Amino acid sequence: MGYTGWLILGVVLLVIEIVTPTFFYLWFSIGFFAAALVAILGANLGIQIAVFAAVSTLLVLFTRPIAKRLTARSPRKLFIEEILGSTGVVTEDVNASTGTGRVKVRGEEWRAYPHKNKEIIPKGSSVLVERVEGNIIYVRPLDESSEQEV
Repeated sequence: MGYTGWLILGVVLLVIEIVTPTFFYLWFSIGFFAAALVAILGANLGIQIAVFAAVSTLLVLFTRPIAKRLTARSPRKLFIEEILGSTGVVTEDVNASTGTGRVKVRGEEWRAYPHKNKEIIPKGSSVLVERVEGNIIYVRPLDESSEQEV
């Protein structure tokens, strides 16, 4: 295989690495690029394959643990228990009858339902998070006088 084949494979795996959140395909992409380099230098196919296998294997064995540690330090995620009892602001009318509504709580936007079935909470209202079910929060207005019954 000529160096162009190795380069194409390297670029394909590099693109796959970019669109997936792992550091797995990167090592093989680098192995393909190393094989392309030795192909450019005139090495035969056996040496090209050996370089690809050696570089990829060594990178996986020695750098994957480092990559795992680095990705483990990603930003702290918001835990469900932390938003219970928090206040938020309605960014889209919360309406039980239409099943619509969005609320911003601690910088995160959540799909929201009112804690009472026939309640409408208008955009801009301050709300309290009563409960969380999956990715949906149930809220009630902070100012109970702002509730509207349908």
